[in-house]
Amino acid sequence: MPNTKKLQTVEELREKIKKAKSITFADYLGLSADNINDLRAKALENDTEVEVAKNTLLKVALKEENIDTDSLENDLKGPTAAFFSYGDPIAVIKTIFAFAKTNTLPRVKAAIVDGKYNNAQQTEILSNLPSRDELIAQTVWGLKSPLSGLVNTLGGVQRKFVYALSAIKDKK
Repeated sequence: MPNTKKLQTVEELREKIKKAKSITFADYLGLSADNINDLRAKALENDTEVEVAKNTLLKVALKEENIDTDSLENDLKGPTAAFFSYGDPIAVIKTIFAFAKTNTLPRVKAAIVDGKYNNAQQTEILSNLPSRDELIAQTVWGLKSPLSGLVNTLGGVQRKFVYALSAIKDKK
């Protein structure tokens, strides 16, 4: 029979899972308290909440939210920190990998992005994608490029006409 504290923890995790656009699971064992606090602060900048809970409670909350936990069975072993991202789903993954480059920890175990399971290798590939703002800028640039080329081409005819008139004026 589960006690009320565990039931309350599962309910809190369910609420976080409902709101989250992505959930990243990482092994944090070996990080100092200062490093963990730094990571929490950086995650908070990306509208992300970090929760350390028992793996069994995480699995129960995920199952109750109809998320398949069979693929997570091997990943949710040992100490696990769950990063619940409420904003950009990829930004927190980028933050974790950038933090791990300088501290060698945490080690990402898996991630659930938009309801899809990603193992550690797939999550690392996601971390190398451009950010949402960069992708929007690239799209706008791609749409703008042909239009600016057309404007320059059409403006070139007028420019040449003005140069021809200027040359005629200089001859006379």
